[in-house]
Amino acid sequence: MSKINSSKYLFILNLQTERGFTIVELLLSLVILAMILLITPIITSNIHHQPQTERFSVQQFFHAATDEVQGNQLSEKDQYRIILTTSTNEQIVLSKYNDTIRRQVNRTGHEVLLRDVKQLAIEYNDQYLLIKLEMKSEQKYEKVITLFSQ
Repeated sequence: MSKINSSKYLFILNLQTERGFTIVELLLSLVILAMILLITPIITSNIHHQPQTERFSVQQFFHAATDEVQGNQLSEKDQYRIILTTSTNEQIVLSKYNDTIRRQVNRTGHEVLLRDVKQLAIEYNDQYLLIKLEMKSEQKYEKVITLFSQ
């Protein structure tokens, strides 16, 4: 019988020596959790940088296309490409090739201006030209270019 009584006392002693978290431990864990929550938006904004990079690439393409169109003579009107003639009678073509938009001079070369393009459409008017892009990310962009040299 004495064996049973001693095991009961050990169990009771163990219950009395166990204790919960102190206020310092709880405060420390809350501070760590708050720091993690403060850092999380910074980390997630760096992860989702692709749309911003795409937007910058499209704006750079629009800038290059504006320079080409306004600095040269529009020679042909095509729905899927821009055909220009320079003052030295060189022919510049901006067209979609696979999933890129490329620039060619006199039908030679292959300068890539924009990647991951799903669709390119060009609409012409007497005073402007409208470029519509749809990217593989399903984002759509438009740019109106005023025709100065016509």
